[in-house]
Amino acid sequence: MARLSELGVDFQHWCFACGQLNPGGLHLEFEVSRDRAEARYKALQRHQGYDGLLHGGVVTALLDEAMGWAIFHQGIWGVTAKISVTFRQPVAIGEELRVIGEIARDRGRLIETHGTVERAEDGTVLAEAEATFLRMPEGRRRELERRYASVDDAFARVRAAVEHEERAAEHGRT
Repeated sequence: MARLSELGVDFQHWCFACGQLNPGGLHLEFEVSRDRAEARYKALQRHQGYDGLLHGGVVTALLDEAMGWAIFHQGIWGVTAKISVTFRQPVAIGEELRVIGEIARDRGRLIETHGTVERAEDGTVLAEAEATFLRMPEGRRRELERRYASVDDAFARVRAAVEHEERAAEHGRT
């Protein structure tokens, strides 16, 4: 998987989920591969709802962000049009989580995704979601790529890293 921060994607911004400047944020660091994004997160007390449990809105934000980054590696930028979350088990504060987003179906302007929040220790699915993202227009995509790149070719680097990983995996199978 390709670690976005190592390829020149700029996370020095205020996004609640992935921005590093937001002191109350989640500070997620994503790795991507074809149609997939993954991050780790430790459930923090400042993000709790009921005593000792992660707030459901934060669980939803984790899922939304992972699914959003899953579509982005191909140069697709989108916004969430619809999200449906199923909470399977409570998420305890202090628990180490693995958050995964995957593309389920690309329908042109709409992209359907699936996401899970798993307990890192044993892979138990604690929450999952289905979401539909609306593809942004080309002009807005170019604007965002300029804003969120710390080097000129950051997003080309991400796509190249994913393609290199796929070629290496294919070569290993032959």
